[in-house]
Amino acid sequence: MDVYRSIPLSASIGLTLADGEDDCVIVTVEPGFSTVTTLRNRTFYNLRMSDDLDEVGIMVAGEEIGWPKGCLLPREMGIQVLLEGGDRESMWSRRGWVEQ
Repeated sequence: MDVYRSIPLSASIGLTLADGEDDCVIVTVEPGFSTVTTLRNRTFYNLRMSDDLDEVGIMVAGEEIGWPKGCLLPREMGIQVLLEGGDRESMWSRRGWVEQ
């Protein structure tokens, strides 16, 4: 948690939790938000906070991409989900996901 909080507010960083299986959790931390994507059964899903799936342009690692507005998360939420990533079934069932 301390490492995550030490990321400068102006920095972009990507973190991946993988255990050698096909599934993984990908957290992207940007200056004003975070995103969480999980690979589950060969399909990617985004964590969503709301049902607003209209795409907005965001900068990730210096590139602009379209991302569902309801899938833009508070910066701190990324680490919370990453810490839960060891128990993926629980993480999956407690949160809302939308297929990419």
